[in-house]
Amino acid sequence: MAVYVIMPKLGFNMDKGTLLKWRKKEGDFVEEQEVLFEIETDKTVMEVEAQTSGVLRKILVTEGEEVPVTLPIAIIGDGDEDISKMIKEAYQKLGKSEMTEEEPKAAKRISQGIAGKREIEPKKEKEESKKFSPRAQRKAKELGVKVQLVEGSGPGGAIIEKDVMSYYQSHKIKASPVAKKIAEKAGIKLDAIEKGTGIAGRIMKKDIEEALDKTEEMKKIEKKIPYTGMRKIIGDRISQSKFTAPHVYFTTSVDMSKVIDLLNRFNQDSEKRISINDFLVFTVAKVLSEQPNINCSLLGEEIVYHKDINIGVAVALKEGLIVPVIKNADKKSLSILSKETKKLIKLARERKLMPEDYNGGTFTISNLGMYGIDNFTAIINPPEAAILAVGTAKRIPVVIEERVEKLVVRSFMKVTLSVDHRLIDGAMAANFLNRLKYCLEFPKSLLLC
Repeated sequence: MAVYVIMPKLGFNMDKGTLLKWRKKEGDFVEEQEVLFEIETDKTVMEVEAQTSGVLRKILVTEGEEVPVTLPIAIIGDGDEDISKMIKEAYQKLGKSEMTEEEPKAAKRISQGIAGKREIEPKKEKEESKKFSPRAQRKAKELGVKVQLVEGSGPGGAIIEKDVMSYYQSHKIKASPVAKKIAEKAGIKLDAIEKGTGIAGRIMKKDIEEALDKTEEMKKIEKKIPYTGMRKIIGDRISQSKFTAPHVYFTTSVDMSKVIDLLNRFNQDSEKRISINDFLVFTVAKVLSEQPNINCSLLGEEIVYHKDINIGVAVALKEGLIVPVIKNADKKSLSILSKETKKLIKLARERKLMPEDYNGGTFTISNLGMYGIDNFTAIINPPEAAILAVGTAKRIPVVIEERVEKLVVRSFMKVTLSVDHRLIDGAMAANFLNRLKYCLEFPKSLLLC
């Protein structure tokens, strides 16, 4: 019995996916749990397995198409059963007619191959039977005319010199002397201009100048790529976040000298290094457990305060940004959290994250310190209510007060908290940042907790 293959829903926020690649062709037999196709979401690229065995009877969606979740993209069934009704219903759901330009290439090749064979072979015989005089052949060579395109008027349809001249004159590109001169000087081929603005399509000076302008514009463009796939989905989501959630920003400078000294000592005696980013995730999780009013989301008409503290770590990819999530970060030791963070970042860069690896975040950290960025503001990752933007730690001279004032060099780092002002007010954000600053400037107290 034939069944539909549908675009799977791989996450709570996923409403559509892009079909990247079919692993099977129409007519191939597919085993249950065998990889059938690949899709791209706003987070990752996933291989999708067949849920049943059978023949891949019909591919309804071509590579590169974006399809809403749960809609049919193919049909698997027995090799001889009638699936015409299923195809019709599927096309209606997809908003397609039964024969569209997006029909699978395999189906096109079958129909075009049969029709093409019938049409091309007689034409080929006709071309091979054409006769032309020696003078016509010489003239055609001189003028660069293909004799196969010329209709003959001589005895028995033979092509004579007059036919070649007539064809050449009728297909000759007409251009004004000035246009010809400018085109020759600029290296523009007249046959590249479809039709001139002069009488009977004559190419004029104005047409050459317009062609020159287009050529200059094209030289300024290095390349063009379509705004689709992961980049478009990310763009749509952050645009929605920026224009829906009123963002408010709070920045402070943190003395990271003690954290850096602590990590240097720890990493000397350990094979597995702990990074500043690992320590940040660890610290933020602890502060969120103390101040749960930051760990919230607006879902519909309700403010939801999350029991779990799931920290998203923004990872830059060539195609865009992805945010793997460390679940229950506040309940993990620094070493375990560091190991898990590194593993998720590696999977993210290899595009091997599973949906559970990037769903369920309640707070995000975006760290551009490794790129030498001093300070920036980040856009909240919906449906979360806050995101922490982290800059680089820079050694700067500062005046400190102990018994007397003195000038010392310390490593300072700027952090900026972006919050959804509908859920988090200024005092709440300030309290969070002040507590985070204290924990980072006195890290031993945090480790003893």
